[in-house]
Amino acid sequence: MEYDAILQYLGDFGPFQRRTAFLLVLGSMQTGLHIAVMTFIGAIPNHHCRVAETGLSADNTTWSEALNVSIPMEEVDGTWRLSSCRKYSREVISGNFTTTRCPEDSQHGSMFTVGCASGWDFRNRSTTGCTDGWEYDRSQYHNSVVMQHDLVCERAWLRELAQSMFMAGVATGGLVFGVLSDRCGRHRTLLVCVLLLVTCGTGLAFTSNLAAFIALRFVLGAAQNGLQFTTLVTGMETIGISRRMAFGICAALAPSVGYALLGTLAYVIRDWRILQLAITSPGVLSLIAWWFIPESPRWLLLNNKVEQWRKTIQRIAEYNGVEMSPKMYEYVESCTAGSGSNDEVDGIPGDSTRNYNILDLVRTPNMRKITVAMIIASLNTICVYVGLLFGTSLLAGSHYVNFILGACVEAVSILTAGVTMRRWGRKRSVVAFSLLAGVSCVATAVVPTGLGQVTTALATVGRFGVSSTISILDIYSTELFPTVVRHMGIGTTILVSRVGGIVAPFLSLLGNVWRPLPLLTLGVLSCVTSMVVTVLPETHGVPLPNTLEDGENFGRASPPSPMCKSNFAAIPKKTFADGRAVYEDRAQCEWVELVTTV
Repeated sequence: MEYDAILQYLGDFGPFQRRTAFLLVLGSMQTGLHIAVMTFIGAIPNHHCRVAETGLSADNTTWSEALNVSIPMEEVDGTWRLSSCRKYSREVISGNFTTTRCPEDSQHGSMFTVGCASGWDFRNRSTTGCTDGWEYDRSQYHNSVVMQHDLVCERAWLRELAQSMFMAGVATGGLVFGVLSDRCGRHRTLLVCVLLLVTCGTGLAFTSNLAAFIALRFVLGAAQNGLQFTTLVTGMETIGISRRMAFGICAALAPSVGYALLGTLAYVIRDWRILQLAITSPGVLSLIAWWFIPESPRWLLLNNKVEQWRKTIQRIAEYNGVEMSPKMYEYVESCTAGSGSNDEVDGIPGDSTRNYNILDLVRTPNMRKITVAMIIASLNTICVYVGLLFGTSLLAGSHYVNFILGACVEAVSILTAGVTMRRWGRKRSVVAFSLLAGVSCVATAVVPTGLGQVTTALATVGRFGVSSTISILDIYSTELFPTVVRHMGIGTTILVSRVGGIVAPFLSLLGNVWRPLPLLTLGVLSCVTSMVVTVLPETHGVPLPNTLEDGENFGRASPPSPMCKSNFAAIPKKTFADGRAVYEDRAQCEWVELVTTV
């Protein structure tokens, strides 16, 4: 395509593109900080009902004995411990008690299993809820949103609501910022997303109202998703074919690096308000970097913003040390102007001066097939990922260390996906990793209950496979949708796929019917993804489609579209310092082909 030819002339990955890619990836790291921060600021520590300390000295009663008098014991996973949500009624606490033996498997020594040997009789006593509030174990989390608003026991659903609203924001942001990006440009959308992250992230640290906290989390979810995918689209449209996949992998790695950074910050900063401010601060650097990131030249050209396009291309050429001939501008502009028209051809509306909407994604057969297949694949993959993330048993040890190690596992899976995409292409890689995740889930479901290590290992393999699938689908989707509706297509896919993330936690309820059913369901969904992707065209090494007509013809075996005939002289041959030459060859054909030789 004409624009890809210009990119080859400028240099697929010249100094300007390298600087732009670096700034985009650096800014995308903060998305991982906001996605997973609720793991720490919304952590639920060990807790029990608050009890009065009056009368302890007079009765020679220790604090451990007072807890045992006030808090009933309950069995959790075979271990007796103090109840987290119940306490003995006030009338019983002030009465006389008889001595009895404690449960044989009770444990002593911590604030949740203390005082059992003191001799209090805990049987047949009436209990009540924690009417006076809760006491929290602050040894690991000094302060959190859960402690501030008492989001435990019967109020625990409010914590889940805050996370669900964040996911709802992610889904909404995918669509809203997708439309905004396609209509107003990538550059303006990036600015809006960064401003929202900085303002709402800062406001979140100072709010004391739970409703305001949940509302701000919704906006943050929308902004981080808009930033993540606008970054990806901008980079993919600015960088040439030879480095497109490498940028996509780096963009996919950025949130994983953010996860690791979050775990380190959370270990050092134990107060949730200060931690929230710490993860918001990189947004200020993104505001500075925004001034050095250009508008997507491809978007400018396809939206007939010729003057801005010329200025942007000239800016890239000067930075890369390439001299642009005026005839090259005229060549690309005239050919691009002929690639779209206001007339409807074979059911495809003209592309010159119209606004695009979501119906353009399903208006024609090939675009409809691409859109539906990507939605199904993304929905299933997100559902499997979230299901495995919350369904896998927690590893023993420090929460912070385990979180950082989990981020490293995802980083390895993304790097592996990058290698396979380069060798096998996008489609075969998705099929392979989806099958790996599906088979692992099914195998985990049939493992006997007693083999915990085997179950954990298989679940980890499944998470590795599904993480690789997600990173490939992110790149795949940006390459399948045409430029004029690219971000809209990605946003629609995100909107529907995040429904899978909301539904996934409820799949665990299927275990009440049959224990292996949740994992079997995840395995089937992953296998369905591998089958659906087979109908999509391969995009590895293929120029990005620009217009709806390009999208409708994408993947079909057809001769190259004839370029416009002009009287322009041949574009001068350009030789770079590294020996790479770019030239025009019109030998015996009506098409212009820009060839790169080394």
